[in-house]
This record gives sequence, C-alpha cells and structure tokens, in this order.
Amino acid sequence: MRGELEKYPEVSFIDSLSFHDFLGEIIRNYEEKYRELTGEESALPAAAPERLQLYSCAVMIYQGFQYLDRAGKCNLLKYSTGSFLDNLAAMKKVKRNPAKAAKTILKFTLSKQQDYGVTIPIGIRAKVNELFFATEESGTIAPGGYEIELPAVCLTLGEAGNGYASGTITTLVDPINYIQSVSNVSDTSGGADQESDDELASRVYLAPSGYSTAGPEDAYRFWIQTYSQAIEDCYIVSENPGEVDIYIIYHHGQIPDEGQLKGLQKYLDEDNRKPLTDLVRVKAPEENEYEIEVVYYISDSNRNNESNIKKRVELACQEFQEWQGAVIGRDVNPSQLMYMLIDAGACYAIIKKPEFEEIHTASISVAKSVKLEYGGLKDARVI
Repeated sequence: MRGELEKYPEVSFIDSLSFHDFLGEIIRNYEEKYRELTGEESALPAAAPERLQLYSCAVMIYQGFQYLDRAGKCNLLKYSTGSFLDNLAAMKKVKRNPAKAAKTILKFTLSKQQDYGVTIPIGIRAKVNELFFATEESGTIAPGGYEIELPAVCLTLGEAGNGYASGTITTLVDPINYIQSVSNVSDTSGGADQESDDELASRVYLAPSGYSTAGPEDAYRFWIQTYSQAIEDCYIVSENPGEVDIYIIYHHGQIPDEGQLKGLQKYLDEDNRKPLTDLVRVKAPEENEYEIEVVYYISDSNRNNESNIKKRVELACQEFQEWQGAVIGRDVNPSQLMYMLIDAGACYAIIKKPEFEEIHTASISVAKSVKLEYGGLKDARVI
C-alpha cells in the first residue's frame, strides 16, 4: 500500500478497453469495409480463416496497448515500479534505500587470564545457523582481564539477521589463541531489506516536505523513513513550542534499543534536517501489556478439515498480535481478533480477553500471555 497515494483516482491510458471489445471492433470494421468494397455481406463464422487472422492481429495490437498503458502509468507515482520508480524518485533527489545488515554486540571470553593483552582483530567471525557476524572494530583484552565486548555486523544483508536473542551466536569461526568462547550480549537488530516500491513511493510523496529543515510532521516523517526503511511506524508530537518527541518502532513491532535510538537521534540532529530552535528527542514507546484468552469452535460441517483450520486459527492469533503491535497508539481491539479468527475458519469464538482498551498515543500494545483453547466441533446452525 502507498499511503496517501491510494486516495488518488485510478487512471487508464487505454480507457479500460478490454480485449473482447477490441476484437469485436476489428471484426466489425472488417465486415463494414468488405461490404463497402464488394456490396456483399460478410458475416465471419467462428472458424473462418479471416477471423483467425484478425484474432492473431488483435492479440499483438492489444499487447501493444497494454505496454502503452503500463508505460504511461510508470510515469505516475501511484503505479510506478522498479527502475521507472527510481528515475521518478531521482527527480525529487530521492534514492532507494539499500539493504542494511543487522548488528549486535559480541563478547569474547578468555580461557584464563593472561599477562599480556590479547587482541581481537576486525573481521573475526561468529555464526548462528548459516549466518555470519563479523567484528566491526578491533579490541584488546587488557593484561589480567577476562573478556571484551565488540560491535559486530551480519555479513548477510537484510532482515534475515534480525531476531537472534542474546546468547544464541556462540560458534567462533575464526579461532584466536586463548579465546574460549564467544556470545552475543544483545539481540540482533537493525537489518532491513532493500526499500520496497511501496515504501519508496510513499517517501517520494513526502519528499517536498523535506526540502527545508524539518518542522512540519511530514518533514520529520520523511527524514525518519529516509534514515531506515526498517522503521515500521513513528509517532511525532510537540507538546511544547520548540520541543519535538518522536516515538518509533521497527518491523514486526520491535521496540528500538538504545543504539537504534541514538543512531536516529544523531541523524535528525544534523542542522540540515531540523530547525536550529527545535529540541528533538527520539524515544521508544511505552509497552502496554494485554492478555489473550480465547475459546474457539469449528463447524461440524468442516470436520474433515479440522486440523488445517486449527493451524490457521493459531496463525491468525499470531497475526493479530503483529497487527496490534504494528502501529503506535493502536487501541487494543478484540473485534479485529474475532474477524481474523472467523476468517481463518472458526465458526464461533468466545473472547474472554482482551477487552477493548484505548491506549496512550505514545504506547504500543504487546501480548503478555496467550491462551488459545479449542472448544471442539459445533453445529453452526444452533450458534
């Protein structure tokens, strides 16, 4: 989805001409011209060679119309994709954000204390599954010391490197004398896939707001999206003149850590991105905890598909949690949960928790506990 661009009217450069209508027009033109030249009627049967030839010509010509329609639409921000969109963005001096690597902090621990310093070079790798993380800077464990923490970056770009909890990167790929173990002391985060067409189009739409230093909300939003496409949502508020508080979350409702907040803070503090008089504070939203407790039923008529529906209902519950946490300030809404459960195949559900809750605009809702109980098959006619 492309945000505000979705509100603009649909456009067609061929007036929504269908192939069936186009073919009919060609055949009518043929029959009229034949009548004009010979004075005879010519109703072409379905298998007539002339009709098949006209059909083949119509296919090629209509395909050309489709290319024409696509080429025209690629000049419009609402429809443009790929390299066409990149060139449209260039007119606003906007470039597509490349993929970014996830980062973490690795802790290296000695087998025993040494009388001299032990150096960890740049590029030393540790791995989890098939992903490698390499140190971004060198460091030395001082004589008599046991360990050192160094920043590390995933060698695979994109979101694939996100989400590994502390203590899960434990395989040292490049052995170092006296180093007994390695482990990440922070969750991996910050990785982002290349900016999508929809994300880029939305940012191009906001680009005029960034021509001067920020001030209007859209200007701050433009610079935030330019900083990282991994930022899912932001909430911008100014409760006092000259003071701006910015709350952000990353994809999948991830709360930013201190390093991510400082990174965006430093980026926005540049003089060409904010007014000199603005005091900008980048913050993480408060977590509003809620519980899920649901009993659901499946129609007896779906008995043969019972196991598949149960899996879909479990997935729907997970998707509800993601939906609930994808927007800062989104109220806790059990009606959305009911809709998603029914759409997944449940015929009836009793939602004990959560109840509707209006939350603070600078908060994000996070499920504290989930209890999803299957109540069995039920005759949908008596519900």
